[in-house]
Amino acid sequence: MNAEALPYTLYIILIELAVGCLWVTLHTDLRGHGVTRGFVMTMSFCVAVLATLAYMTGNSVIIGTDIDGYPIDGSWFQPTQRAVMAVIVTASIYSFSVFMGWDPIGRIAGLAGAAAGLVAVGTLSALLAPPAWGFIGVFVALLAGTVAMGAVSTSMIWGHWYLTEGSLPQRPMRELAWICIGVVILQTVVLIINVAIPVRFTPVPSNPVDVNILMNPAFFFRVTVGLLFTGVLSVLALKTAKIGAMQSTTGLFYVAMGSVFTGEVLARGIQFLTAKPI
Repeated sequence: MNAEALPYTLYIILIELAVGCLWVTLHTDLRGHGVTRGFVMTMSFCVAVLATLAYMTGNSVIIGTDIDGYPIDGSWFQPTQRAVMAVIVTASIYSFSVFMGWDPIGRIAGLAGAAAGLVAVGTLSALLAPPAWGFIGVFVALLAGTVAMGAVSTSMIWGHWYLTEGSLPQRPMRELAWICIGVVILQTVVLIINVAIPVRFTPVPSNPVDVNILMNPAFFFRVTVGLLFTGVLSVLALKTAKIGAMQSTTGLFYVAMGSVFTGEVLARGIQFLTAKPI
């Protein structure tokens, strides 16, 4: 990864993590199959903090016409920042409402925040789309990455509730494991498609990597660690959740968090080098 792209990569990762956690938390809350109000309050508060960090990171970067040779459409940056701010406000209202026992108000705020998060992912995709084969390729890649980051993080944190309250139902954890499995499959399909379709413009960074994307070691680790290893861990987590071994499930999601985060950072780094959103 080129050093100049690191702040922008952090910005993308923080947005994906905040929005993904909000989506998955709201999903479990609306499903109503056993997640506690304390968990929802904690997760929505964490979303507000993560979105704040993303907003601050965005304010610290300089948006021009390119990122070390990777062309961008800077006109979409401020709309992205405004959407992130909306996530901060709605997630804060969500957390406070759950704390006060105003669950319906909290869920309405959560839905509004989820919509703002979708806008943030969409505008961020438009910002990064110019050199890729199309907006949809970037959007689906970021969308899948957002769900993956949110699912694995929410699953790991939810696992801690089982460590203190053993009477909680297994269903929420099983559903979260299925989400992780499904999004890994989606990411794999997106990767295959985006690698196969030619880009509109190949970036020319100051320190280019003179190898084909398939020969790039970062691509190998993206596939093996970010997708294959995550998929195996998710399947194992589902199996341990089914037998009620929630401590083991939580431990597996701890490791999966590392593999998902690593894979997503590598994916964004490769995108800045090749314009292929994998």
